[in-house]
Amino acid sequence: MPFSPKRTNNATLADVAKAAGVATMTVSRYLNEHPNIYDKTARKVRAAIDALGYKPNHAARMLMGQPSKVIGLILPNLANQFFSSIAHVVQQTAFSHGYLLWIAASNDNPASDMELIERMREYHVDGILIAASPQTTVTADSLGELPVIAVDRPLRGTVVDFVTIDDRTAARDAVTHLIDHGYRRIAAMGLDSQIQSIRERIGGYEEALRSRGLRPLPYARCDDAEAALQVVRKLTSGKQPIDAIFPVNGDATLVVLEAMDNLGLTMPKPVALFSFGDMNAIRLIRPHVSAVLQPVSQMAEQATKMLLRQIKTHSARTGIRISIPASLIIRESCGCKGH
Repeated sequence: MPFSPKRTNNATLADVAKAAGVATMTVSRYLNEHPNIYDKTARKVRAAIDALGYKPNHAARMLMGQPSKVIGLILPNLANQFFSSIAHVVQQTAFSHGYLLWIAASNDNPASDMELIERMREYHVDGILIAASPQTTVTADSLGELPVIAVDRPLRGTVVDFVTIDDRTAARDAVTHLIDHGYRRIAAMGLDSQIQSIRERIGGYEEALRSRGLRPLPYARCDDAEAALQVVRKLTSGKQPIDAIFPVNGDATLVVLEAMDNLGLTMPKPVALFSFGDMNAIRLIRPHVSAVLQPVSQMAEQATKMLLRQIKTHSARTGIRISIPASLIIRESCGCKGH
């Protein structure tokens, strides 16, 4: 008479093996996604797990040195729409592959980055995705053999694979579009220029102007509404006022738009605007704001899949850099009729 498993709340690995007619090691290999398992065997194990309602004991698995099925994600700021979008996509991708996600924010503090990496290693996460502070520098010892992927921002100090957006090309294309409309005094402004992505966007801005024989203006940092108001007021007054603004990140776009409203400046005349980042909030602005559309979902999904592949194959970090192209959304703030 064939063995008929009964569903229970405390089924063990041995119970699953008995129900499937295989060794416990085979069940363990199935749970760890070992590649050398026949499809027929995998189906028998899966059926036994479903019939018994078996739930792996993750604490016990970690004590035995088996994968925790948890990955970590360290971001500078969870309130920022760009980073919250990354977190959303990473969570969805990880969950679809059977992994849970531990999300933490460093507040752009390098000491917090290092502490979070250490804590996640102590809790035996299987790998980490990180958008690090510009000042964060890791060592090979601080990471050990843990799979790590840098996302949006590179991780300094040792070899780590990196997935980012092609910020420089997108910025160059956006500023070139403004130049093609006849704007000549274009100002770039935004967050800390030490951030790699910001530095790349500034580089694209400068390349676009110089390629047309124009002189870039000094980069203007504005972290908040008050700083943006002072910068915009200064640049739009005097004998040579600017005629266009290129905010190099989403938060900068919002505070620049607020400053322009306070100063009574309209788009595209006297001041045009092209945003790096198409946030939900600016879609409510009239005239509609032209923007660089960042492929955030594609970047986050690709980085997560790269990390899961490293975990599964136990492959070493190689330092590969993947740069994903962005696109432009043309609307009225640059002088076009919009699409």
